[in-house]
Amino acid sequence: MKALYTKILKKITPQKQELAAEKELVNSIKKKVDKMDGKHSHMEWCGSSARGTHLRGDKDLDLFIMFDKHLSSKELEEEGLRIGKEIFKGNKWEIAYSQHPYIRGEINGFEVEIVPGYVVASGAEKQSAVDRTPFHNKYLLKKMKVSQRQEVRLLKQFLKGIGAYGADLKNQALPGYGVELLVLYYKTFDKTLKAISKWKEKTVIKIEKIKRDAGEDFIAPLVLIDPVDENRNVASALSVEQYNKMILAAKKFLQTPSEKFFFKEELNEWPIEKVKEELQKKEFIAIEADFPTNILPDLVWGQLRRYLRKAATHLEENDFVVKKSALWSDEKKIFFMYELNTLTLPKVKKVLGPPVTDNENVKNFLARKRKIVSGPKEENGRIVIEAEREEISATAILKKFIEETKRNEKKGLKEGLTHATPLPESEILKHYKSTFAQHFTKYLEGKEIFE
Repeated sequence: MKALYTKILKKITPQKQELAAEKELVNSIKKKVDKMDGKHSHMEWCGSSARGTHLRGDKDLDLFIMFDKHLSSKELEEEGLRIGKEIFKGNKWEIAYSQHPYIRGEINGFEVEIVPGYVVASGAEKQSAVDRTPFHNKYLLKKMKVSQRQEVRLLKQFLKGIGAYGADLKNQALPGYGVELLVLYYKTFDKTLKAISKWKEKTVIKIEKIKRDAGEDFIAPLVLIDPVDENRNVASALSVEQYNKMILAAKKFLQTPSEKFFFKEELNEWPIEKVKEELQKKEFIAIEADFPTNILPDLVWGQLRRYLRKAATHLEENDFVVKKSALWSDEKKIFFMYELNTLTLPKVKKVLGPPVTDNENVKNFLARKRKIVSGPKEENGRIVIEAEREEISATAILKKFIEETKRNEKKGLKEGLTHATPLPESEILKHYKSTFAQHFTKYLEGKEIFE
């Protein structure tokens, strides 16, 4: 195991020249900020690069410009943008949005974010969400041993290798800060994996003592209480699927340690003939839509997952059995995919009514508008009829669903649904290329990349 970890750490630990360039850039920006006139007090370097837990090739620098807490939100925004633009003069930059707009761009090959924040007494007293971040930094720099930095790198790469690492809402994974807290709590990479392999349906981790029962306050498979703000679950974005994947991967790695858990092997997409052959065994349909451009991608992913579930529920309410559903997007196109028991239902369905002795409900049951082709009759003490279905095609039902939801969807996804349409298997196959081909191959194989 030691030899394996040494080999992996050689690949993932930033090289000296990388660290030197990083430090030089941060120092030069800090000097600029210190010399600038303005309402700011100082700059803080935060994130994994500041704590020495980042992976090789991770070129992200999170720099926070700190302001007095009495400054208005509008002034914070204006000053933050002004300073950010000054720092990026002569370099590529753009305005991005969190709770407040901020400037991000590229300087000397590094992805730099200049974020305004308030100086507050504690993470719990934050005035904006980003005010906690400097406290995360201070907490981990104080609590984490230098030797644990490499343990963190191993765990980050392990989770990255199985596809369960990252702060973006697209992947519903565990953010870097959460990974660092797990290592702080369990001490080493090995001990963390052993603990993960024994996690149950729900796990609650409290690194610092808190007054209340945090497990009841959060609906999530993993509740990792933020030690600088006990009202926050650091693992709130982690989905049940990703949580279970972490447990499975930990168990399998401990049984048979291998480098393949740390580095994703290139997935060989199936030839189109094999995909066609596999789809002949399935009843498959999808909804194609456009990824909206008028909203932050992170805000869209939650809407996409809700829409995936809503369409599945609608199919089930119309008597289809949804065996499996999946979502794919390259943030240009969206595919909501459904594997059904059938694509066409029988024209007539049997409808079980109330007990024959329940006169009022029997009367209401028979008064409903529908075309009865047989019955009513009594069967095991209940009224039974056979009625003609209004619609028997999954395609037609999804088409109607798309039209109905266009009117009610929130801003953002609503734009993407403008040209949404049901896709039969033949049309799905026309899109079988690039990242979608890899995703669809993984879907059809039905196994994790580390298996």
